[in-house]
Amino acid sequence: MAWMPPLHILLSPITADTGATIQQVQLKPLFYAAQKDALARAGDDEDDQFFELAKLATGLSEKELDQLKRPDYVSIAQYVHEMSTRPASFFLNEHEATPHDQPVPLLLPLEAAGRTHTELPLEMPALRATKVMKKLATNKERAEFITAHCTGLMIPDLAGLTVPDWTELQERIDDFLNQPAAFFRSATSK
Repeated sequence: MAWMPPLHILLSPITADTGATIQQVQLKPLFYAAQKDALARAGDDEDDQFFELAKLATGLSEKELDQLKRPDYVSIAQYVHEMSTRPASFFLNEHEATPHDQPVPLLLPLEAAGRTHTELPLEMPALRATKVMKKLATNKERAEFITAHCTGLMIPDLAGLTVPDWTELQERIDDFLNQPAAFFRSATSK
């Protein structure tokens, strides 16, 4: 069965902008591009960042979010934190890391190049690609370039990844960029 984000039952119902009563909130996955935009809007203040991400994760308006009682907001903020920091394997309950020679399972399917991907095979980057990567101006540009290179996706396709999928890919790609060959030999011979 595919992963589904949790349903949060509010301790204290709130009033929707339409006047209806909201008693529960179906949480949503955070997507890479939307998260990047929300963080840019929020600036450097961590509380503002969590508030922007909570709007994304709940679909609630600013006025609706402002009505939440603190315990409900803390629960939503915990979900946002996990979505922002945990790899897809955490949500998929995979207790063992996928071997480096196996495709990375995705939390949610990704539509790219006319295909639906439920997993992404990764290719180790060639030295030439890492040289190009290092010439890019920002860490985000470097991460997007090398992720597209290793997955075979186009940079715009990365926008459709969930944040946990992005995190999972970054962990694997970080190994490709920093671990010696022996690391991969021992990982595949277990």
